[in-house]
Amino acid sequence: HITDLHLDVKGTSTWQHREKSIPLFIDTLRQLGRLPKLKFVIFGGDQIHAGPNDRDSLFVFHEWSRQLAVPFYILLGNMEVSPVAGASRLRKEDYLRAWRGRGLGPGRTSWAVDPAPGVRVIGFDVTVEGKPYGDAGPERLKWLYSQLKLAKKKNLVIVATHQLLLPTTPRDMTPEWSLWMVRNHAAVRSVLDRFPNVRLVLSGHHHATKVETVNAVTYAAGPSTVTYPCAFRLFTLGVEGITIRSIGLDEEAIVNKARELLRSDPYARMYDPEHPENVLAYSVGLTEQDRESTIPL
Repeated sequence: HITDLHLDVKGTSTWQHREKSIPLFIDTLRQLGRLPKLKFVIFGGDQIHAGPNDRDSLFVFHEWSRQLAVPFYILLGNMEVSPVAGASRLRKEDYLRAWRGRGLGPGRTSWAVDPAPGVRVIGFDVTVEGKPYGDAGPERLKWLYSQLKLAKKKNLVIVATHQLLLPTTPRDMTPEWSLWMVRNHAAVRSVLDRFPNVRLVLSGHHHATKVETVNAVTYAAGPSTVTYPCAFRLFTLGVEGITIRSIGLDEEAIVNKARELLRSDPYARMYDPEHPENVLAYSVGLTEQDRESTIPL
């Protein structure tokens, strides 16, 4: 699960080290090549940073993702569905055409695939055009329920969203940080809880590392490659269950700079006004379970 690349050719850095988003992406692909052969990869949204460089950034994504020797599927993030007025060259429809066959397609923003025997993965679009937060209205919830019902004989169902269905910190439930959440997250979780084979939900958007299990469903919020700790997640299905592991990138100088950018950004003071440096541990994962754990099946 690779999320929030925020590829931005000629980009500038904030708490996201977008100035180095391209080499960080290349490093990510290099890391994937060192892993045992994967069944599939999910890109979890915000692959391309909205703005004047989006067309060039999409070209970079296409050129480098061709090196992937495994199937990969793509979710839209708020960056892809919310172009910057007067600056962005691409709109949501452009991404749906560009990523046709990767789950997405013209007029299709949610998808379901069977990447391995007995496993169904559902990419559930919760984005809202023009907004950073997510929402799943009645039609989307109806679609999700129908897909889960079709998959009731599968051994394992994994659902992926861009925005969060479960908070990573109590601050996510405050008005200031509600932009990271799906607004009707409780309603979505209620649908998921009706199907016992739904055991894992993957999300991104917040660039924070968190694992929490509620009602037998494990919610794994993933780190970003462009924000410290500059990492992605590897999920391995074995006899003991699903093992979750964060894999950091090798570009040490870039990662160290990303660490300093995060620590000194106003975002860090929003997380902890008195000790903004605590945002680093939060981003990496506050507990060992957040960074590496196993979901019994």
